[in-house]
Amino acid sequence: MDLDAQRERLENELRTLLGRHARLTGHLRNTDRELPADWTEMAQFVENDEVLEALEGRTRERLDGMVQALARIDQGIYLVCARCGGTIEAERLDILPTTHVCAKCA
Repeated sequence: MDLDAQRERLENELRTLLGRHARLTGHLRNTDRELPADWTEMAQFVENDEVLEALEGRTRERLDGMVQALARIDQGIYLVCARCGGTIEAERLDILPTTHVCAKCA
């Protein structure tokens, strides 16, 4: 597996996720919109925010996974299964670049 190419892929996705996280956070903090004065509109506003909060949480989880994967590359353990110590299959890392376990342990 070409770890330099994998690092670049992870770093590109990390940048994309950081941008998405910043937009979601700004939206949830209302820095890019005004609060509605109408109660009906406010109810819809709050309902939409619940969806955005879920998206923000998932984005944060993916960011953490990217940072951990990059750290494993730096430590020289990206290809090593955290459970059994065996090798994580290259095909598995192509599909799930943030995984830390081999297919057998998953």
